[in-house]
Amino acid sequence: DESLWACLAGMAMANRELATAEVAYTALGEVARVRYIGFIKEQPSKESSLAHMLLFSGHTQEAESCLLQAGLVYQAVRLNIDLFNWDRALDLAVKHKTHVDTVLAYREKYLQRFGRKESNKRFLQYADGVEVDWEKIQAKQEMELSKERERAANALAK
Repeated sequence: DESLWACLAGMAMANRELATAEVAYTALGEVARVRYIGFIKEQPSKESSLAHMLLFSGHTQEAESCLLQAGLVYQAVRLNIDLFNWDRALDLAVKHKTHVDTVLAYREKYLQRFGRKESNKRFLQYADGVEVDWEKIQAKQEMELSKERERAANALAK
């Protein structure tokens, strides 16, 4: 019965039982949710996993706060990029003086995809002074994820 699987899925996510939630969502044919649970399981730290569980449940602000409290600024910026919260992503990047180029690059890619030009004055202002270099951005992203994995491993070793 689908309603029982749905109840199980909801209860499992509420209790952070990802394996059970995965089985329940699979039984419901919820492929996107099953994939997202897989993504949550692959996160390099407990904080990232928790943030994405919160996001899965619709708690966007709490997810961002969780990442910021853990010092995971890149992840918080990326979360807002992935949600198309462009202004918030730029605010975080500027406030923490990091990944402004990342926000601008993804915003530019997004606009190009829809054949649009930038019209937001703040984005135009920052685009003037920031070079967008995808190789550098990808290297910074890898460095951030590597640092997060290392921090998580050190936390487990303690």
